[in-house]
Amino acid sequence: MSDRRDLELVLESGTPLIVIETTDETRVLELLREIALARSASSYRPLFRWSITDGLQRLDLDLEAQRHNADPEEALRHIRAINKPGVFALLDFHPFLKEPVHIRLLKDIALAANAAKVTLLLIGHRLEVPQELSGFTARFALRLPGPSDRRAIVERCAEEYLQDHGRQVKIDAAALELLIQNLSGLTVADTERLARNAIRDDGAVTASDLPAVMKAKYELLNRGGVLSFEYDTTQLSDLAGFRSLKQWLKQRAWAFGSKPPAGLESPKGILLLGVQGCGKTLAAKATAGAFGLPLLRMDFGALYNKYHGETERNLRESLQTAEVLSPCVLWLDEIEKGLATGNDDSGTARRVLGGLLTWMAERRAPRHGLAIGLHGLVSRRLTLDDGGARVRGTSRIDAGSGRRGAEARGGAAAHQADDAE
Repeated sequence: MSDRRDLELVLESGTPLIVIETTDETRVLELLREIALARSASSYRPLFRWSITDGLQRLDLDLEAQRHNADPEEALRHIRAINKPGVFALLDFHPFLKEPVHIRLLKDIALAANAAKVTLLLIGHRLEVPQELSGFTARFALRLPGPSDRRAIVERCAEEYLQDHGRQVKIDAAALELLIQNLSGLTVADTERLARNAIRDDGAVTASDLPAVMKAKYELLNRGGVLSFEYDTTQLSDLAGFRSLKQWLKQRAWAFGSKPPAGLESPKGILLLGVQGCGKTLAAKATAGAFGLPLLRMDFGALYNKYHGETERNLRESLQTAEVLSPCVLWLDEIEKGLATGNDDSGTARRVLGGLLTWMAERRAPRHGLAIGLHGLVSRRLTLDDGGARVRGTSRIDAGSGRRGAEARGGAAAHQADDAE
């Protein structure tokens, strides 16, 4: 079922308030306009948009904006007063949802919505609905473009280039497939933007376009600052020692090829334990370089927030970003600091650990999670193998025995693989 049909069903359900969290408001308004114009005369409802800059404006007809209704309170009073059928898209209304008078006006409109056949759509990048309005509210999410949709977008951008420059776009077939894969997880507008940039840079789609696409994609997705994109990776040949790790990676390289064997689960991750300076960070970078995958570093210091529930939300959003950027190597640096429990954390560390373990156990996207801790500071192996809670497919490798000297710093000492497969 298409986004248009789904949105049409939500509008027909009679729900007074519909919340749409998206940055692609242009696409939402286009869908609303298509739905409005396709209605029969008996069920026709006018379509309006409201913004703080333009006020109310009719979208199904080419009419001027009513700027005297730019004030949010005046706009809501106007909608309540006309008492006629209509669909009203309120853009970026989230800053005004904290005002009691606005909440009351929205509730008044919602209570009379069924009789008046009025539907309000709150459209913005993030919307927290007050409790007073939650019973009148439904949420709608736009689908992200699939592989065929992304291919059509790239082809459309190539056609635009032909019309503007008078020459065909040079396309490498393998690079095109990788480009379509790497554009996954983005909205239609963002997909068009990155595809257009890749084509217009040199009039071609080649493998050299992929790093810039991944960098731009990461910048679009990582707005919270918890994840960082590591540009400098290395190869396993640059990593001294770590014999067990290198063997482990070589044995599982099939999981990250272009065509992994069907029916086999990809590895869940690695936990590296070692003293400071033994080469754990270099091992993370070498893992990404060996597989030819982007490296994401999760900063557990930035993950924690003083407000209740925000830490867990930061973790969920960061893991969702990693899902979108897959396949990739996710580097959880200084993991023992983020998961250490105490008497004053209100159970936050345990909830973070539970969320992380659940994600590692249930995820299906092709990805490699690499958790890096310090040997001696991790008293219970970070609970990964405590009390049967260990994630299947996660391995522990001791990166150093604590001995001083060049051998321990190179990570060549006391390698032990404890595979769970």
